Amino acid sequence: MENKIRELRRLSHLSQEDVAHIAHVSRQTINAIENDKYDPELTLAFKLAETLGTTVDELFNYQPTVVKRKENDVFWCEKYQCVLWKRAGIEKRNAVN
Repeated sequence: MENKIRELRRLSHLSQEDVAHIAHVSRQTINAIENDKYDPELTLAFKLAETLGTTVDELFNYQPTVVKRKENDVFWCEKYQCVLWKRAGIEKRNAVN
């Protein structure tokens, strides 16, 4: 999830350590969030937004990932339910009523 923490932190002349202290987390946590390696819990997201003078919506940019369906891995039954099988040789099975 992309965020503006680094940008807003620098505009406020705050270090990662400063933000971490205010938010009651480690500097490493702030670093991981800034580098998109960790998505904060909701309470931390609100605390960071408050600390940086913005809203959670403005601070974080959520981009849902698109999962592509592999036709050979998914078989749809008549009732629109699917069963997933690994490619380890399991063949298509009949739908269970």
